[in-house]
Amino acid sequence: MTVTAEDLFAYIAGTAGHSGYTRRFAANLAERGARIPITRDPALWAELVEVGRRTVWIHTYGQRFASHHDSSPGSSPRLPPEEQPECVVVIGEHDGLPEDISYDASTRTLTVGKGCIRPVAPEVWDYRIGGVQVIRKWFSFRKRRPDVERQTPLNDILPPTWPARWTVDLIDLINALGLLVALEPRQARLLDAVSSGPLISTDDLRGEGILPVPAYATKEPKPPRKSRRTPGPGQESLDFSD
Repeated sequence: MTVTAEDLFAYIAGTAGHSGYTRRFAANLAERGARIPITRDPALWAELVEVGRRTVWIHTYGQRFASHHDSSPGSSPRLPPEEQPECVVVIGEHDGLPEDISYDASTRTLTVGKGCIRPVAPEVWDYRIGGVQVIRKWFSFRKRRPDVERQTPLNDILPPTWPARWTVDLIDLINALGLLVALEPRQARLLDAVSSGPLISTDDLRGEGILPVPAYATKEPKPPRKSRRTPGPGQESLDFSD
């Protein structure tokens, strides 16, 4: 069986790209680096590669592995029609940028300022990566007073109203999270099968000459070179004072 770099990447995404992996290997993840169990079962490998391609396709909003999902590159993944979220009340139409976001599980409604999107599943609203609630974090960079460290006066430049594009982006995000939530049970089942079945060991990889990793592949990338150009007149600093 020939394994390509894309196959390996997809296998890793299928194996580790879900909360079940984090729960199972929480103790191992306290140390630096991910531990990926590699199955000896060709059929199980192939299924995880397939699931991993779908995972990457969702995470990249259809930019990668589109050919495996009968879609064109850049075509945003969508939930089934009956589950797709819609903006039922326009966000920020008259009150500028919204200041808060909230969720009502009983009506499956996401409220952004005075605008509303539904249906949004509770699991989507609560979806977290590294303990961070994704939708709330996404909104925190786009609200009236963004939760970002103020570094320059450029941080104060915000659109006067909520751009329609942001609503499209939010709906894309909700669709993507919904698809990831739907995929997690299958990923958890496959991880259980891998963990309880025969695995390829580090000794096996050494025997095949895959390990140890060549020295050239372990070098850290070189830091970017500093520009040798001398700033022109007035380019050393910017004056934002009146």
